[in-house]
Amino acid sequence: MNITIKETKSWLKEIEVTIEPERVKEKIAKITASYAHKAQVPGFRTGRIPSPILQKRYGATFESLALDELFEEVYKEILKEKNFVPITQAKITDYTLSDDKTLKFQLSFEVMPEFELKNYTGIKIKKQEPTGFDEEFDKRIKSLQERCATFTTLNRPIENNDFVLVDYEIFESNKPVAQKQNGVMIQIGSAKNHKEINEALIGAKAGDEKSIAITFDKDYPDKEFANRTITYKFYIRDVKERKLPEIDDNFAIDLGFKDLSELKNQINEEILQNRAKVIEEDMKNQIYKYLTSEHKIEVPDSILEQIYQEMLNELNIKDSPEVKERLGKFTQERATFDLVLAKIADKENIKPTDEQIEIELQKYISAGIDKNKVELLRNNPMFIARLQKEKTIDWLMEKADIT
Repeated sequence: MNITIKETKSWLKEIEVTIEPERVKEKIAKITASYAHKAQVPGFRTGRIPSPILQKRYGATFESLALDELFEEVYKEILKEKNFVPITQAKITDYTLSDDKTLKFQLSFEVMPEFELKNYTGIKIKKQEPTGFDEEFDKRIKSLQERCATFTTLNRPIENNDFVLVDYEIFESNKPVAQKQNGVMIQIGSAKNHKEINEALIGAKAGDEKSIAITFDKDYPDKEFANRTITYKFYIRDVKERKLPEIDDNFAIDLGFKDLSELKNQINEEILQNRAKVIEEDMKNQIYKYLTSEHKIEVPDSILEQIYQEMLNELNIKDSPEVKERLGKFTQERATFDLVLAKIADKENIKPTDEQIEIELQKYISAGIDKNKVELLRNNPMFIARLQKEKTIDWLMEKADIT
């Protein structure tokens, strides 16, 4: 056997293979012998078919089977000899079988790219110090207060800051452009409403209908409406006044707490937990940026495509040439990060323990997922790879230089 390896890309192995006639003939003879005793030809007893008749009837089939076996054998021999670890199925192309039974073909497959790990311990990370704790506390308790608000009907025309229960439809050129919305509560004067809607509804009362045409300029922030004229048709069901509860012990008790102090402690704890997660994610992102900037890797096409499809699912968007171009940089970065983490994990022998796997599986069961389906994950390579990735990031955090 003679092989010539083309090095067009570090991750792509394109190999020209030539198999000597003797080996091909031997393989064909072996295949022929293995089928001779069970082949059937009308007029001849099974196992007693003359060789010329057998070759005429089944020769092409035996030859095809012999080539398939040779392709598989040669592929395994090359992997073992060259220590290649393929990440895609091998492709056989451009094969020819000469009259003297010399077999030539091209074998191609992708392998993990070779690259040198840059320094990955002692990565310098700046731990952020979040501010605005009091503002966040006020925002959360105000949100609870608004959720517990009560509304009373006002028997008068709409005024600024009133709450109005409406049904509405949206039209363009007298054609509906969205499904009708029923029972929507809006606050007059809110910045969430277009100013023309706020102005047009003041003075209206329950039972009125209002049609409001708005022309959005081409620079309008919401591109869905930019450079269009949209007509809103409102039916006013009710005009209401909102009453907010006092923030006191009774307010806390209505929410299921012992008193206001316990409610405040709970809010404080939630803010601290959320901020701890934000800080941790920021530090992990700094590791991500460091590793992706330090390592320039030729990423195999198959890995880029896999990452790209994952991103489409995460973002819930459809594939298109424009989307692929827009996400190209991020796809390359994420693929680089995953490859670097995998190599670090291999070098440092970082693997999820049986205990860690069990803890993660129990999370799925606690979330209501069928136990039998969860059990299938135990030896799932993608599941194990995700845990290994998370554990490697945690290991890098422990080894980082955090200031």
